[in-house]
Amino acid sequence: MGFRPRQEPARPGEVHRPEDHLDRALVTRPFIGITTWRRFIDTDLGSGRPAHSLGTEYAAPVEAAGGAVVLLPPTAGVDEVLDRLDGLVLSGGEDVHPSRYGAAPQEGKNYDPSRDGYELALARGARERGLPVLAICRGLQVSNVAFGGSLIVDIPTTADHQPVRGADQQLAARHPITLAEGSRLAALYGTRNRVVNTIHHQSIDVTAPGLHPVAWAPDGIVEAVEADDDWPFWAVQWHPEKMIAPDEAAEEMPLFAAFVSAARERAAEHPAAEKGTR
Repeated sequence: MGFRPRQEPARPGEVHRPEDHLDRALVTRPFIGITTWRRFIDTDLGSGRPAHSLGTEYAAPVEAAGGAVVLLPPTAGVDEVLDRLDGLVLSGGEDVHPSRYGAAPQEGKNYDPSRDGYELALARGARERGLPVLAICRGLQVSNVAFGGSLIVDIPTTADHQPVRGADQQLAARHPITLAEGSRLAALYGTRNRVVNTIHHQSIDVTAPGLHPVAWAPDGIVEAVEADDDWPFWAVQWHPEKMIAPDEAAEEMPLFAAFVSAARERAAEHPAAEKGTR
């Protein structure tokens, strides 16, 4: 944990356990892993230094919903990581390399093969364990590819999906979506008609076996998928964490709350003692 808690002397007949000294808030808050993005940034040690980073807007709603956030850089030991988590967020970022789903790479695009491999393995491992997953933008695309689906490499320009714009325009862009009747997302949001942001140029082409679309933009682009079974899996093409205006943020909280609630239930069913030392 990075700290050594103060240990009170044991009373006669008592045995101290490590978990007795953990902050109770950390014990009761499910551990949520969020994947990171490899970037090259300027630091005091030089320019273009490699760093694994994540926008603070990802952690904020997860923590607000009651989760304890752990950042996940691409590393070995996928099974060890997943066995210690209660939930997983597959975050946004660069395109999945098209070779992962049988397409040709785009000229001039930056790809991160190590991140692709790590997150594809995380998605598959989470599915095997029934680990709650919230997949956002790229995370939806990673999940679809992990389970055998494919992507539209570059969405044709429509009124709802425009070519890449400046940062301010990207963050401000909105379009309506329609949620499937009876879907988990429609139940969470309490409506089938919503307005969401759009910061993507790729989307699902062929939906993977075991998943099904539950939201669409007016131009037919798939905006969300869910699992065919009872796996607690939410995958959205928009960025709920970047809808930070007070009214929009409040509208997105049910998604984060449902995800963290599922993680908390899993934590109760699979206590730390079964997962090894945290």
